[in-house]
Amino acid sequence: MLVCLSTQAQSVQITDLVSSVGSWEGKLTYLDYSSGKPYTMSANIKISLTENKSGFVMAYDYPNEPQANAIDTTYLNGQFFGKEKIVGFPKAVVDGFTLVTQLEGEDGNDSKKAILRHTYQLKLNAYSITKEVKFEGTELWILRNEYLLTRAEN
Repeated sequence: MLVCLSTQAQSVQITDLVSSVGSWEGKLTYLDYSSGKPYTMSANIKISLTENKSGFVMAYDYPNEPQANAIDTTYLNGQFFGKEKIVGFPKAVVDGFTLVTQLEGEDGNDSKKAILRHTYQLKLNAYSITKEVKFEGTELWILRNEYLLTRAEN
């Protein structure tokens, strides 16, 4: 199974993901580690191609918390989406895509070592970005945050 995913991951091209370009509106729900409860807030993302068309510029807008607004540029480079290794890109998705990436890093209030997994899923006019965390020494994946978005009417 892993060999199959790795083989598929090698074939990801910028054109496979270009359908995500545009303006997206919705919400972000994240796990508040201090309270152990989920918190939901309005969130918008505007996705565009970089000038050289080898990556994506993602502008995050939080209408009720503008101090959290950010812009992130991520390039597709071989088996990597930014610094994250592409571990899944099934070609069977109709009218969209699913891209799964992983990265070893840290998470939590006490910065524990963990594997961070992102799933980017586009289906028609719905787009989600999910972050899951598996802390070192455990087998349990925790849903850290999830953007649920729909394409904005322009």
